[in-house]
Amino acid sequence: MADFGVTKTGFVIKSFQTILGDKADRARQMFGSDVDLRSTSAIRKLLDISSYEDLELWKGMEQLYYSNFISTASGDALDLLGSDTGIQRRFLTATGEVKFTLASPAPGRTYNLPLGTLVETDPPVQHFRTLDLVSLSDKNKEGTVAVEALNRGPQGNVAINAINKINAQFEARNLNLGTATVAVANASPTTGGDQVEDDASYRSLLTGYPRTIWTLEAVRRAVALVDGVRDCRLFDPLGGTDVSLSIFLLFAFSQRRFGTQRLLGTPYYFNILVALEPGYPWETQAGLTGVKDAVQNAIAQVRPVSIFPNILRANNVVIGVRAQIIIKSGHDKNGVIASIKDKLNQRISTLGLGNAVLFSQVQCDCMSVPGVVDVQQLHLRRSPPLLSRVSFGQSLVFQEEVIEAAIGENIDLKPNEIAVFQVDSDLIDIEVSDR
Repeated sequence: MADFGVTKTGFVIKSFQTILGDKADRARQMFGSDVDLRSTSAIRKLLDISSYEDLELWKGMEQLYYSNFISTASGDALDLLGSDTGIQRRFLTATGEVKFTLASPAPGRTYNLPLGTLVETDPPVQHFRTLDLVSLSDKNKEGTVAVEALNRGPQGNVAINAINKINAQFEARNLNLGTATVAVANASPTTGGDQVEDDASYRSLLTGYPRTIWTLEAVRRAVALVDGVRDCRLFDPLGGTDVSLSIFLLFAFSQRRFGTQRLLGTPYYFNILVALEPGYPWETQAGLTGVKDAVQNAIAQVRPVSIFPNILRANNVVIGVRAQIIIKSGHDKNGVIASIKDKLNQRISTLGLGNAVLFSQVQCDCMSVPGVVDVQQLHLRRSPPLLSRVSFGQSLVFQEEVIEAAIGENIDLKPNEIAVFQVDSDLIDIEVSDR
């Protein structure tokens, strides 16, 4: 095996000094051992120039070699590998800012426009979701917040003041404005929708993409790539051993079946549990495709023939805390509370379906806020469980009272539940006092 070029450890490029040394040896063979190869000689200058040219050639060969692999290719070479896989580099979502203006508010009332508030343009309608909470009142009638287009591509780049209203269905279902009205406007155009994802994101997409069809892995990947999907889980009730049966491990293999089998001539279904990002609609509405239908379209090419999905929405469990925070004198109490909420939001937003909220992590997040000296009487809270949309072998009990865990206890979630955090939630009760 050669010391340079393609080796067992990859492609090894020949250095400039090695190339120059090889050329010097050939020059001595051609012109004699006493040839002048000092740095000031004419021959040496020629050797230097040609060595630099050869080094560039070696660099090109190295780039050509590594462009054959998804893990090391970049630019156009990575695009070609993506085309072979059948996955094109995706556009980004356009981003910008909008300003909400409140009119005719009720005295003393605060109007919260939550993360994911759906705003839109006039036809042809482009939809955007807000990326933060906005609180308006009779004393604070204006608020500016970042927005992101729901759909990727250049169509998300809209002009100044093109975003001019809250989606009517979102307002009816999620906002209770009463006699108040909220005007929407973007002072600057939204940008970025005409740009494509960078090499790192595209490489991650290609590396994790399954090379098989008609498998749970292929379906799971197709669902995860749908915009608006935070997490997903597939449940195949007849695809394996049903360990929940009382006869499991208690029967003769030649006489009893592992689990319930479907009857001949009946369709076969599997369940897809989907957790949504804030602001994305579940059901399709006028001019806006819902995540449920988008998932249905995405898996059409990878699901097995005659096997159909039940696409189900995960239960959102709002997480809150009750705690007493001791801070150093001189620190702003409201600023400390805001920082704690931001830390908790970052923590909980990364959890997947069924992942527990750990007491130790929440306590560390609170203690990591500058100015916090101690965290006392910390209790994790959760909203009541909803009626189960899909059964994973255990039923959920519906209740009205908020659940508060004891000090040191975690919030355990069912496989069909996902934790969410709302900065304006009634579950948050944080008292701050000076040391």
